[in-house]
Amino acid sequence: MEDEARDGASGRSGAAPGSAQRTERSQDDARPAPEADRLDYRAVFAALSAPKVLLAPDLTVLDVNDAYLDMLGLPATALVGRSLNAGFTFSPADDEHVGRIVRSLEKVLQTGRIDLLEPLRIDLPGDRPGEWVERHWLVTNLPVFDASGRVAALVHRAEDVTGVVRSSQRTAADRSIGLDAAVVDQALHLGSSVGRFQEGLDRERRAALQLQDSILTAPAQPEGLRIDVRYRPASREMHVGGDWYDAFELACGCTFVVVGDVVGHDISAAATMGQLRGVMRGVAYESGTSPATILERTERAADGLGIETAATVAAALVGLPGPAGDRALTWVSAGHPPPVLVRADGSAELLARHNDRMFGLGSGTSRTNHADVLHPGDTLLLYTDGLVERRDRRLRDALRDLPGVVEEIADGSRDRFLDALVARLVPRPSEDDVALVSVEVLTGDASGG
Repeated sequence: MEDEARDGASGRSGAAPGSAQRTERSQDDARPAPEADRLDYRAVFAALSAPKVLLAPDLTVLDVNDAYLDMLGLPATALVGRSLNAGFTFSPADDEHVGRIVRSLEKVLQTGRIDLLEPLRIDLPGDRPGEWVERHWLVTNLPVFDASGRVAALVHRAEDVTGVVRSSQRTAADRSIGLDAAVVDQALHLGSSVGRFQEGLDRERRAALQLQDSILTAPAQPEGLRIDVRYRPASREMHVGGDWYDAFELACGCTFVVVGDVVGHDISAAATMGQLRGVMRGVAYESGTSPATILERTERAADGLGIETAATVAAALVGLPGPAGDRALTWVSAGHPPPVLVRADGSAELLARHNDRMFGLGSGTSRTNHADVLHPGDTLLLYTDGLVERRDRRLRDALRDLPGVVEEIADGSRDRFLDALVARLVPRPSEDDVALVSVEVLTGDASGG
């Protein structure tokens, strides 16, 4: 069992570094160099000087490195395949500290974020019955992500810092040590420093989300239409950025809807997205022309204003209702996943037409409009690639299956259509932002007519 666990851990060690990268890299880029393919990751794990344990999500020990075994004087067979704490006997006085470590691991499993604890006293049995040997531990718990962004394993690092703690205690009685005391204090405050650093990251992330919330305003609700929007940021650290949605009425009375994805996943991408969205709004409202022309004019305006960016965009124009309530639909795609059209009977179609170049690539060629008709009860869905793109699956396959998933969800309440779609397709935590817009043409009864 030990050999099997070690083999499994080696495979996970090889996958984890690539899985933490963003989806801008192609699958070929994400593969290790040929030299890395020849590395024995089990040997690398064993050679790490810091004591580490690889855990399954249920806190079963999958692997232990040599430094951890040497620190405790235990063989691997005493730990591998058992619960993390099953191989130890702790002083009953330290139960609360042991519980804190378990709660920290559970927190990392749920949040996907590193957690570091200040030095904890957990004594170990001595040579004589009832004897306890004082030990202090600096504990760090880290997530290991699989290809879909889920936490697949945990790395538990528990370093014996008893000597540092005792030195600090002696220093408290003799301040003449000077520089050594400062070094010890710095080591002991490592946990709180990392905590403050994490708090700073959290504040920065909240600021980024507030920026996006201020930009991604509520959609218009033209008479006879129901427009719903959703935005879910990526769950990993500061990965908020360039996805956006918009829906508003033009001077002609038509309705313009758009989703886009600016390259990048940081505050700079969010700021660029806000600029691009504002320019597109102005161009669309004043021109009132086709989506292709709106994108072309927005591209020229962004270039002239010095807004350097690349983005994928899907934009649609929903016309005014005809005598039977039908509305003309015109849309354009700039390197973006195709829209989905859900008919009143619940059937769904992927509007896979000609896909133009990405926005911002500088080509002067004209863009192509596509046309269809929305009948009462029909719904148009625009979305960004975070809804369907996964590292462990080809995008072509995901798009092929999307209409079937939409049909299953559309059988339920249209009121929860977008929420159900996100819950079904987007993992937690996710690696990419997701923005969605749905436009439903209301029937006479639904619109109050």
